[in-house]
Amino acid sequence: MKILINESETAAAQQLKDIIATFDYEVEILRMSPQIGSLLSSFNGPVLPQRYLVRNGTRLISLPVSDIAYFYVRDRMSCIRTHGNTDHLTERSLDEISSDLDAADFFRLNRQCIAHYRSIARVQAWFNGKLKVQLKPALEEDIIVSRLRAPEFRKWLGE
Repeated sequence: MKILINESETAAAQQLKDIIATFDYEVEILRMSPQIGSLLSSFNGPVLPQRYLVRNGTRLISLPVSDIAYFYVRDRMSCIRTHGNTDHLTERSLDEISSDLDAADFFRLNRQCIAHYRSIARVQAWFNGKLKVQLKPALEEDIIVSRLRAPEFRKWLGE
């Protein structure tokens, strides 16, 4: 048996070796190189952003993801609306943003909107199997989920 450790785990590995040695005599402790450590940490999955840098005039604001109600497009600009009903511009496209977000918390409703589950106020059946979503804080435009995405959206909501 081989135990792979990094430098900070030496004492714990020795204790583990002593315990295992009581029933298996072929225990070996191997020190992990930094390259292997970074490779193993990359298997934990992508690191999700904790905040977005947005502009407010000439100021830059670090906006925590927990404050974001939804992302939307207005006049070909990507915007962020917070739960406190403030709007911010971001230079990233909704496609880039949607690939970075936690799929358990955010859903791409359509081409113009990505919403956090807490911002969904009401969902109602619409024409031809589509769904109309009302958000809080309210968005001026109607948010319609297509007939093709509606089943995935209902499943995401917990159906």
